Amino acid sequence: MKKLLLFVLLTQPLLAQSQKTPIKFGDVSMEELKMTRYAKDTAAAAVVLADYGETSIEYHTAKAAFVLRFERIRRVKILTKDGYDWGNFSISLYHDGNTEEDLSTIKAVTYNLENGKSVETKLKNDAIFREETDQNWKTVKFALPNVKVGSVIEIAYKVSSPFLFQFQGWDFQSTIPVQWSEYRAHIPEYFEYKKLMQGYLAMTVNETEQQHKSLTVEYREKMSGGSNRSASTLEQEKIEFVENYFRWVVKDSPAFREESRMTTYRDYISTLNFELHSVQMPGQAIQYFNKSWVGLGNDFLDNSSFGGVVKGSGFLKEHVEKATAGKTDPKEKIGAIYSYVKENMGWDGRYRVYATENLKRSMEEKKGSSADINLTLVSMLQKAGLTAFPFLVSTRNHGFIRKDYPLGSQFNYVIAAVELDGKYVLLDATDRSLPSSILPERCLNGEGLLVKMDQSSWIKINAIKSRMAASTDLVVGSSADIKGKIQFTYDGYYGQNMRKKFLKEGKAEYLKELASSHAWEISSGEYENMEKLSEPVKEVLELQVNDYIQATGDHMYINPLVIMRLQENPFQAEQRQYPVDFGSPEENTYVARITLPQDWTVEELPKPKVIVLPGNSAKCVYSITQSGNIISVTSQVIINKALFAPEEYPGLRDFYAQVVAKHAEQIVLKKN
Repeated sequence: MKKLLLFVLLTQPLLAQSQKTPIKFGDVSMEELKMTRYAKDTAAAAVVLADYGETSIEYHTAKAAFVLRFERIRRVKILTKDGYDWGNFSISLYHDGNTEEDLSTIKAVTYNLENGKSVETKLKNDAIFREETDQNWKTVKFALPNVKVGSVIEIAYKVSSPFLFQFQGWDFQSTIPVQWSEYRAHIPEYFEYKKLMQGYLAMTVNETEQQHKSLTVEYREKMSGGSNRSASTLEQEKIEFVENYFRWVVKDSPAFREESRMTTYRDYISTLNFELHSVQMPGQAIQYFNKSWVGLGNDFLDNSSFGGVVKGSGFLKEHVEKATAGKTDPKEKIGAIYSYVKENMGWDGRYRVYATENLKRSMEEKKGSSADINLTLVSMLQKAGLTAFPFLVSTRNHGFIRKDYPLGSQFNYVIAAVELDGKYVLLDATDRSLPSSILPERCLNGEGLLVKMDQSSWIKINAIKSRMAASTDLVVGSSADIKGKIQFTYDGYYGQNMRKKFLKEGKAEYLKELASSHAWEISSGEYENMEKLSEPVKEVLELQVNDYIQATGDHMYINPLVIMRLQENPFQAEQRQYPVDFGSPEENTYVARITLPQDWTVEELPKPKVIVLPGNSAKCVYSITQSGNIISVTSQVIINKALFAPEEYPGLRDFYAQVVAKHAEQIVLKKN
């Protein structure tokens, strides 16, 4: 006798309201409508009055499968015009090409107080738009109608998903204050999810209960009645099981304020995410879902839009022959193929991991996504006989990678890695303003995954040090004016940024904006290496300086730093709970030769100073000397590492405070 499990029916819904919901759609109070400011944050442009979500795992009888049910209600008060953007809302829906998550019951209403009464304006169906985000995601967007200062806006929707690995995560914090944020989850004991907590806020409520439920299992019992006879009967069996109920609440969450030198705010807000670990249905073997990074890398290589296009795309052999004609040295081949791809495929601005079209079409159209371009690069490098692999990254605006959780969704971008002299060189052909030796700044986010069959591994993304140097020869006139020459050298990302700005605006507009921003009068500007990406940009200006000198009676006050003067500490907060991320090391060097008028005498000079942080992670050198009527000044501010831990923040903040103070000091002259 053999029992064949056919499907499971729920004798009662899994969603159990063991607690009263904190918000009811449409139940907007007069107090909320009359609210004009949020007492706990009077600068807030808007405040989330309540945000409530709930996910349950339920059995869908018609589909004979378990599904995820997610429901959400959010209510927001608009306090100023800067809060209008909170009337724009989007919902992301996952799909695998054949099946997609189902969005239903969208309700969105704007409430305004008019003549002492609440007036509702409902969202119309024709104001809801859908767009393809990438190969696995669609986005539903809408803007609530009639939003103005004083409005209360409310949104409610439901999503049904057959993808059990897409268990809805939850943000307890936002860039505006949140009075009440609550999330609930109902998970039968057959499903195990890892819960990933992030952030610095304490939970107001964090509770777990176990609720006893029952399932009716329907199966066929097969019976043998001889060598050529068999029969079966439909049987049912009731199974008791436990459902785990979770409830999390954060009350009065403060607005997350973005600060200087950080990646996306999503790396630091308080959130909760889920990863499907295993499933074990009654009478069946346990099934594990969390792969290793090696296993995940193999999945990428087996995907037709990733490893498939790299291994295939035979048409690229002709392009490889054309790009590498006459070249035998591996380094020359790499440079030639990189340049060929960059020149023949323009980036359309889309961040992708998988190729969006077949690579032949992208090559013919001379444009494509980041994946189209860089997977083409990998394929061509391989077809040239070089050892090259795809290299997955999470860009700075996408967030850092949690290496404890092998999830493909943590990546949003792919570049190329090619072996040269026993090391891997990382290449990204999307940015035509960069040489092959420099990755776009968006890629500078710690580590990336080298995708190699059965050997995928992590490699650190090392950023070059960006350098800017200014050498000045200035003459101070008796009438309190400064004239002279400044020679700039821009290297690394400084060079890229300067090139992009100059080439976008043109010389005339660039000089006009430069003069306006520094209160200079520029008589001429000369430039070198604008097209030579591997060389530093050089700029020479003839100018008059109007804003760094003051005359009062028989005294003259000169700030010797006419450029590179740090006027404000970029780190204002006394405490910081998250790292300071510069992206790449940087070095700023200023050297000045200042000729003083003969009828004036130096009464006071700033004193030399050296400021060094532990481990030489940051350093400031300021020196000033006088020889006759010549003043020589050197100021150098160096950041030697890209990432500073939160415990290093007080020292870094004090370092910049001292630099600001030193840069503010003046040379005092007295008339003879």
